[in-house]
Amino acid sequence: MPTLISQLYHTAQLNPSRPALIFEDTSISYDSLTNAIKRLASGLAELGIQKGDRVAILLPNVPHFCISYYAIIAAGGVAVPINFMHERTELEHQLVDSGAKILIAWQLFLQQVLPAFQAAATCSELLLLGDRISKDGISLTQLISRSAPLELDSSLSESDTAVINYTSGIADEAMGAELSHEAIVFNAATCIDMFNINPQEKVIAVLPLFHPLGQTFVMHASLTAAAPVVIMPRFKPKEVIKTIQKNSVTFMPAVPGMFRAIMDIDDPDIDVPSLKYCISYGGHLPDELLFEFENKFNVSILKAYGLTEAGPLVSATRISRDQKVESNGLPLMGVEVQIRDSSGHILQPNQSGEIFVKSPSLMKGYYGHQQETDRRLQAGWLATGDIGYLDLDHYLFIQERKDDIISKGGFAIHPREVERIILDHPAVNEVAVVSVPDSMHGSEVKAFVVLTPGSTLSDKELFEYCQNFLPIYKCPRYMEQIASLPKSPTGRILKRLLRQTTSGKKM
Repeated sequence: MPTLISQLYHTAQLNPSRPALIFEDTSISYDSLTNAIKRLASGLAELGIQKGDRVAILLPNVPHFCISYYAIIAAGGVAVPINFMHERTELEHQLVDSGAKILIAWQLFLQQVLPAFQAAATCSELLLLGDRISKDGISLTQLISRSAPLELDSSLSESDTAVINYTSGIADEAMGAELSHEAIVFNAATCIDMFNINPQEKVIAVLPLFHPLGQTFVMHASLTAAAPVVIMPRFKPKEVIKTIQKNSVTFMPAVPGMFRAIMDIDDPDIDVPSLKYCISYGGHLPDELLFEFENKFNVSILKAYGLTEAGPLVSATRISRDQKVESNGLPLMGVEVQIRDSSGHILQPNQSGEIFVKSPSLMKGYYGHQQETDRRLQAGWLATGDIGYLDLDHYLFIQERKDDIISKGGFAIHPREVERIILDHPAVNEVAVVSVPDSMHGSEVKAFVVLTPGSTLSDKELFEYCQNFLPIYKCPRYMEQIASLPKSPTGRILKRLLRQTTSGKKM
């Protein structure tokens, strides 16, 4: 199996003049892309990067993200993409935790980056992308232009770590999942085969490229298949539509919140005839929204499921197979899925339990966190922490995060069921249901509600509404109206943070 960088170089040799990246009005050919990668790899080597050294990337969606990512790997290093929306403390944690030796960042992030960089003892060099470089940094573009191309390191192996992707929401501090070349190559190759990615397709990067799916599907799968990547520097719904129209984009991987934001565009001229498929990943996409989006834009939304530790895709709706309501499709080829009870016994079809995954794309482990690695990786299987079931046709249905299930007086309550009911109320725009401590039942149901603009809804009205559709023990006894729900950069609601908030009166 090839490494990520040897695979890219092979595609470039076959397609030197084809566009690899399209950014605003600029088209970058495979030949130009790989030339920049080889030059930056040489520059990184001159700065002391050796095999296995970690280099952090803190860039928005720009061509230099792709150049930096592959150059790090070409130099034998390990790429550490970091969410540029993090606060200083989280930036510092990930730099220190990964032991990054170099940080590549955008100059406009310098105010938040510099204190974190200075606090990370292992970080010796700061490479900055931009026109005005401070005395603390080295110009990334100048380093590329003045360095001679570096030939590929022949000692690089498919089993070597290629990237450390940090997870969010599973612990108080994010942990870095180590993924090998072979793991990512397998997941990307499966995406190409399943979704029929070919040189005639164009994939738009609306997901941040630091996101695991942004890397594996948008970047690796597309560039391997010689399908141009159309890069969006930021997600703005109207700009996304214009970019799809301008570049005849055919594929759009996105998260549920992005589909909702595009649906809310108040503009009749949003026809996108080139767009064939969208992939929904990273949260629950209500079927009502799915059908509405498909009908409005005449596209198919393929639901997918995965997690950072799995490379990331585990299952997806097939292009050639019927879609099942509420299902996240079939396990990818080469991926095994089991549903287990709390004792570890494998359950029968349509029985709910924890989802376990076995796949060539699984992480090696959490970098520097062996105890957590041993807890999550069990005899070659990944304990996902997600609850779901497989039906008789082996379609996967995701029900809940294991930690989000509410145990009330001996009853197990799935928040998603309650959220669906509340979301149907015309006054509710968004909702998240969590568990809060209760002296009588152990736990109680609490709803955090974001109202639609101009709407009002009392606690009593919501409780009475829920009683019409749910058993009384599932109805929220607490409600709190908030301006917005805490979310990850890709729109996943961070219920762990909501559980730390226990205010609200009992209904």
